[in-house]
Amino acid sequence: MSFMSTARFVVAFVGPGIVDGTIDVRDLAPAVLSLGEAVDAANRAINGPNVPARVKARATSQGSYEVQLDLILQSWEAIKGVLLSEDSTAALNLLTCLGFFGSAGLVPLLRWLKGRRPDKLEQNGSLITITAGSEQFTVSLEVLRLYRDAAVSKSLSDLLDTLETGRVEQIEFRSQPGAQPEQVLSQDDRAAFDVARPDDETVVDETRKMALSIRTLAFQEGNKWRLFDGQNIITATIDDKDFLGRVDRSEIRFAKSDLLICDVQSIQRQGIEGLKTEHIVRKVLEYRRAPSQLELDGF
Repeated sequence: MSFMSTARFVVAFVGPGIVDGTIDVRDLAPAVLSLGEAVDAANRAINGPNVPARVKARATSQGSYEVQLDLILQSWEAIKGVLLSEDSTAALNLLTCLGFFGSAGLVPLLRWLKGRRPDKLEQNGSLITITAGSEQFTVSLEVLRLYRDAAVSKSLSDLLDTLETGRVEQIEFRSQPGAQPEQVLSQDDRAAFDVARPDDETVVDETRKMALSIRTLAFQEGNKWRLFDGQNIITATIDDKDFLGRVDRSEIRFAKSDLLICDVQSIQRQGIEGLKTEHIVRKVLEYRRAPSQLELDGF
């Protein structure tokens, strides 16, 4: 049998872009997606990968534009008793740790810090007292774990990005439709939510000779060329100034499948958004035109 813990909550969008109870989908979709990612990242940080989380939307009434959401933790029996003893409150506890409800979650902590880094952490059982300057703030171990999780802070920052157009001025969290908001996010929170993130780690940095056929050119400075390595299409920045100069002077005219023999630097970095690969053509060693006709001996 698979146990589930469910918490229902309401996210309300308030601002001049809300007209007759409607909202532009370009404002709604990124906000709800970022919110879902924040909940998912927080759930992984607290409960681990064996307790999947789903956030499902429900229809609700008009007013300010409200979205009623269900947070569902599946396979809760895998860690039952680790965070809370009652299955019915496990999902609500996750939302409380994020700070959507209550006064001691991640959102209130970020507001209190206002971009400061903690000076000292002191543990007393399951509670952590954070000191910044002459002030102190006490949170649970789970909230501290969320504060240290880069994916959670990024998702909350992305959620605030949806306020930049000005069409939506506030995002409110409510326990039920029409209730007074328990937490309100606005542009004033931007600085507090810009938490420093760990730098991407370079895992591979190598330069090798490659043959690449041209698929798409980019003549504006900084644009990337699409090149084919015989198996995959890659995008690469051309860093050979001499070669680009010859292109600008029309000394080289390209046709489909023309070939470049190059020294290519490939850099792979691991960050909170996963593995990223960057290709840079450091030197074009040779340019070969694609064969245009069949060659016969004696002709």
